[in-house]
Amino acid sequence: MKKKWILATVIIALIILVIKTLYVAGSFTTITPHLEGKIIEVYQCIPGAEDMDLDDATGSVFISSADRWKTQMGLEPETDGIYLLQPDSAKPPRKLVNTYTRAFHPHGISFLRANAVSYLFVVNHNTVGSSIEIFEYKSDTLFHLSSIKGDAMCCPNDVVAITPSTFYVTNDHGNKRGFKRWMEEYLQVPQSSVLYYNGTTITTAHDGLLYANGINVSNNGDQLYVATTTGRSLLTFNRDAMTGKLSLAGELNLKTGLDNIDVDTDGNLWLAAHPKLLAFIGHAKDSTKLSPSQVLKLTPGANTDYTIEEVIMDDGSQLSGSSIALRYKNQLYVGGVFQPRILRMDTGK
Repeated sequence: MKKKWILATVIIALIILVIKTLYVAGSFTTITPHLEGKIIEVYQCIPGAEDMDLDDATGSVFISSADRWKTQMGLEPETDGIYLLQPDSAKPPRKLVNTYTRAFHPHGISFLRANAVSYLFVVNHNTVGSSIEIFEYKSDTLFHLSSIKGDAMCCPNDVVAITPSTFYVTNDHGNKRGFKRWMEEYLQVPQSSVLYYNGTTITTAHDGLLYANGINVSNNGDQLYVATTTGRSLLTFNRDAMTGKLSLAGELNLKTGLDNIDVDTDGNLWLAAHPKLLAFIGHAKDSTKLSPSQVLKLTPGANTDYTIEEVIMDDGSQLSGSSIALRYKNQLYVGGVFQPRILRMDTGK
C-alpha cells in the first residue's frame, strides 16, 4: 500500500509539473492578432535583428545582427555585425565597419553618449567565449576600445551602459550547458543573474532569477529594469549611482516570455515578448515553424505601477520571435531573434 501511495504521489507531482511548465510556456494562451497602427515598411536584409538601440541626438538606430540559423549549422555568417538605420533618411540599413579583429556575433547592445562621444556596448559570442565589446562610434565606423570578460559572465544576453567604463549585463543562465541548464529552462530553477562592471571588476548585483533577458535604465538613471523570460516578469530596481548596488522595488508579472526593453524619450517602456515559448523553441530549430510575437507598452505611474497596453499581438505571420521593439517619434521598429525581418510601423501617435 505504501509503495502505491508513493508512486501515485510521484505521478501526481509530475502531472502538476508538466501542466505548470506548459502554462508558463504559454501553451494555453489564446493568440488574437492585432496591430495598434499600420506596417509601413519591412526591412528584409538583416538576419536576426535581435536588439536595437537609439541615438536620440541624431535619430540613428543601431541594430545587432546575427544569423543564428547559420551558426547552428556550424557556419560562420559573414552578415553578422552592427547595422545602422537612419529613419529620417531614405537610405536602407547598412552594415557598419568595425575594427574588432576576432569573430563578431552580436547579441544585446547599448548606446551611450557621454561628453559628446558616442559609445556602443555589445554582447559578443564566439568560440573563444562571451564578452562585452566597447566601441567608439565616429566617422561611420565602430572603433574597438576594449573587451570585458570574466568567469562570472557565464551566459551574457543583454547589456546597458551606465558610463563609458561601467555597465550592467544579464546572465540568462547560470550554466553554459548540460543537465543543470536543462533544469533551469524546463524545471524553472532560478540561477540567472544581473552583473555589474564598475570599470575594474565584475560583481553580482542580483541573482536567483528565471532567465534574466533584457535590461535597461530609466532616463534619469535612478532605476534599472530587467525582463525575465521564463519568469515572465518585469523587475524594477532602485539603483545606487555611486556603488551600482540594486534594491528590488517591484515585480510585475506580465504573463508572457519577455525579451528586450526599450525606454523611449518619455520614459515609457517597450517590451517585445514571446507569448508561446515552446513555439519559439520550435521556430529556433526550424525556420518554417512560426512563433507568435507580442509588443507591450508600459507607462510608469506612481511608485512601480504601470499602465499596460498591448500594441502588437501577431501569430508569427508578420514577424516570428519578436525580441525588440524600439520607439522613435511616432514609429515603432520591431525585430526578431532569427528572421531577416524588421517591421517599421506607424502608430499614429
